[in-house]
Amino acid sequence: MDIISINETNLHEKTQFQLPGFNIFRFDRSVKKGGGVLLAIRKEISYYEVFSQNIDNNECVAVQISTQSGTLLICSIYIPPQIKISSRLFDQLLNMNNNCLIMGDLNAASTLLGSRKTNSKGIQLQELLNNTAFSCIDDNITTYERNNYEEKLDWILATRPIIFCINNVNTHMPLGTVSGHKPLAFDLMIMADDKPPSPRIQFSFRLANWSLYRHILNEKLMQWDVNRKIVSTNDIDEYTTFISESIVAAARSAIPQSSGKINIEISPVTKHLINLKHQFYRSWKKYGVGN
Repeated sequence: MDIISINETNLHEKTQFQLPGFNIFRFDRSVKKGGGVLLAIRKEISYYEVFSQNIDNNECVAVQISTQSGTLLICSIYIPPQIKISSRLFDQLLNMNNNCLIMGDLNAASTLLGSRKTNSKGIQLQELLNNTAFSCIDDNITTYERNNYEEKLDWILATRPIIFCINNVNTHMPLGTVSGHKPLAFDLMIMADDKPPSPRIQFSFRLANWSLYRHILNEKLMQWDVNRKIVSTNDIDEYTTFISESIVAAARSAIPQSSGKINIEISPVTKHLINLKHQFYRSWKKYGVGN
């Protein structure tokens, strides 16, 4: 799996959550219990977070990834049962990127779209699909099963041509007995761009010329227009890049690079302890006890 969407995470904003190999993006409720959405993006994929918001009580986290055919907006959305589908949210997502993929528990059911019955939110979903560029995976696979009740409540929505790139949609058995929701899995026939490799530079700080380092760094930093206002995320990115490049340039000029090899010399005391450990281990293997 390269991308994972989870709804109703029930995570508090101070709760730490990690998944090895993935970068995590979350929207957590700050007041009421429950809810919350999460996107996990494999670390090799080039991405940046767009937003994590609650719009009209529709909980959403969205991440833009780079693909070989352009950028793609990936969204995880949770809409509680008594909450209406927010057209403002979906309009905002389309304004960010016309290439958009949405996964989430919308609590919407529509017989026209594969559900066994139609509820009020299912009618809202039909109107959304009729009035926007979104389409849905149109099948009758149930995504919720509990106490002999099955229904299609979880949805995959996408704009064209993204909707045509989705294949092999399958559901799996519910995880545990509390949720009742079946995990959805599918193939997205779009190649994501990997992050470019960033070789690590190793410096020999003991041989650094710190006076030269400070001099070069000051010269670099003075090139920034101090009267320029920083008012947008692009301004922040540009400023942080400028600072980082200035530091690296000064370091390259004033600090010799090391070979990358680390020579570790073991002390005589440590060597003696290691020998004792080996002797005790051999004695234990032979007699079962130490001498």
